[in-house]
Amino acid sequence: MTEKVRKPRSDSKMYQLPKDVLDQVNDMLLNENMKYSDIQYWLETEHNMKISLSSISNYAVKIYQAAQRISDDLERTKFFVDYIGDKSELDASKATTAILKSGLLQKIATAEEEFNEMPVEKAGRLLVELNRSEIARERLELDYKKKTELAFEELETRMYKLIKGYPELREKLVEVLKEAKQKWLEQQEELK
Repeated sequence: MTEKVRKPRSDSKMYQLPKDVLDQVNDMLLNENMKYSDIQYWLETEHNMKISLSSISNYAVKIYQAAQRISDDLERTKFFVDYIGDKSELDASKATTAILKSGLLQKIATAEEEFNEMPVEKAGRLLVELNRSEIARERLELDYKKKTELAFEELETRMYKLIKGYPELREKLVEVLKEAKQKWLEQQEELK
């Protein structure tokens, strides 16, 4: 089996720069008055490094895209935090799963070169694991619902035995239990 040789990234020279030099380049990229040719000239004259304009340009595009993704993720996270804060009854695990799923799907959709470096199987496994945790949570909810319904039935049976000789009290109890069960079911639907 022959190993596939990867073509070097067009901006790979940028990542080979010393950290302090790369930090200065990043600062220059933030300066709207600075052109890529100015950065190229600075690297060549100050640090004796020849880097093409396309390498600088490709690096800048990736930096801007990464900054935009981080900004978008922060905005999305802030929205979820604000939303959860307004709804204290909201299940935090649902919100956390939604955030993770959204971030993973966003990464898969926009990763381009990063996605090429991440094996598809790994991305798929991560998505499958998130789906499994969601299914497990749904099973827990269903189990909780069944147990609660059994508890209601047990309560009804016991109460009926206690008030067997009082028909009008029994009718009132049936109404109260039906109302309580209906309210509980409505609350469960609202939480979904």
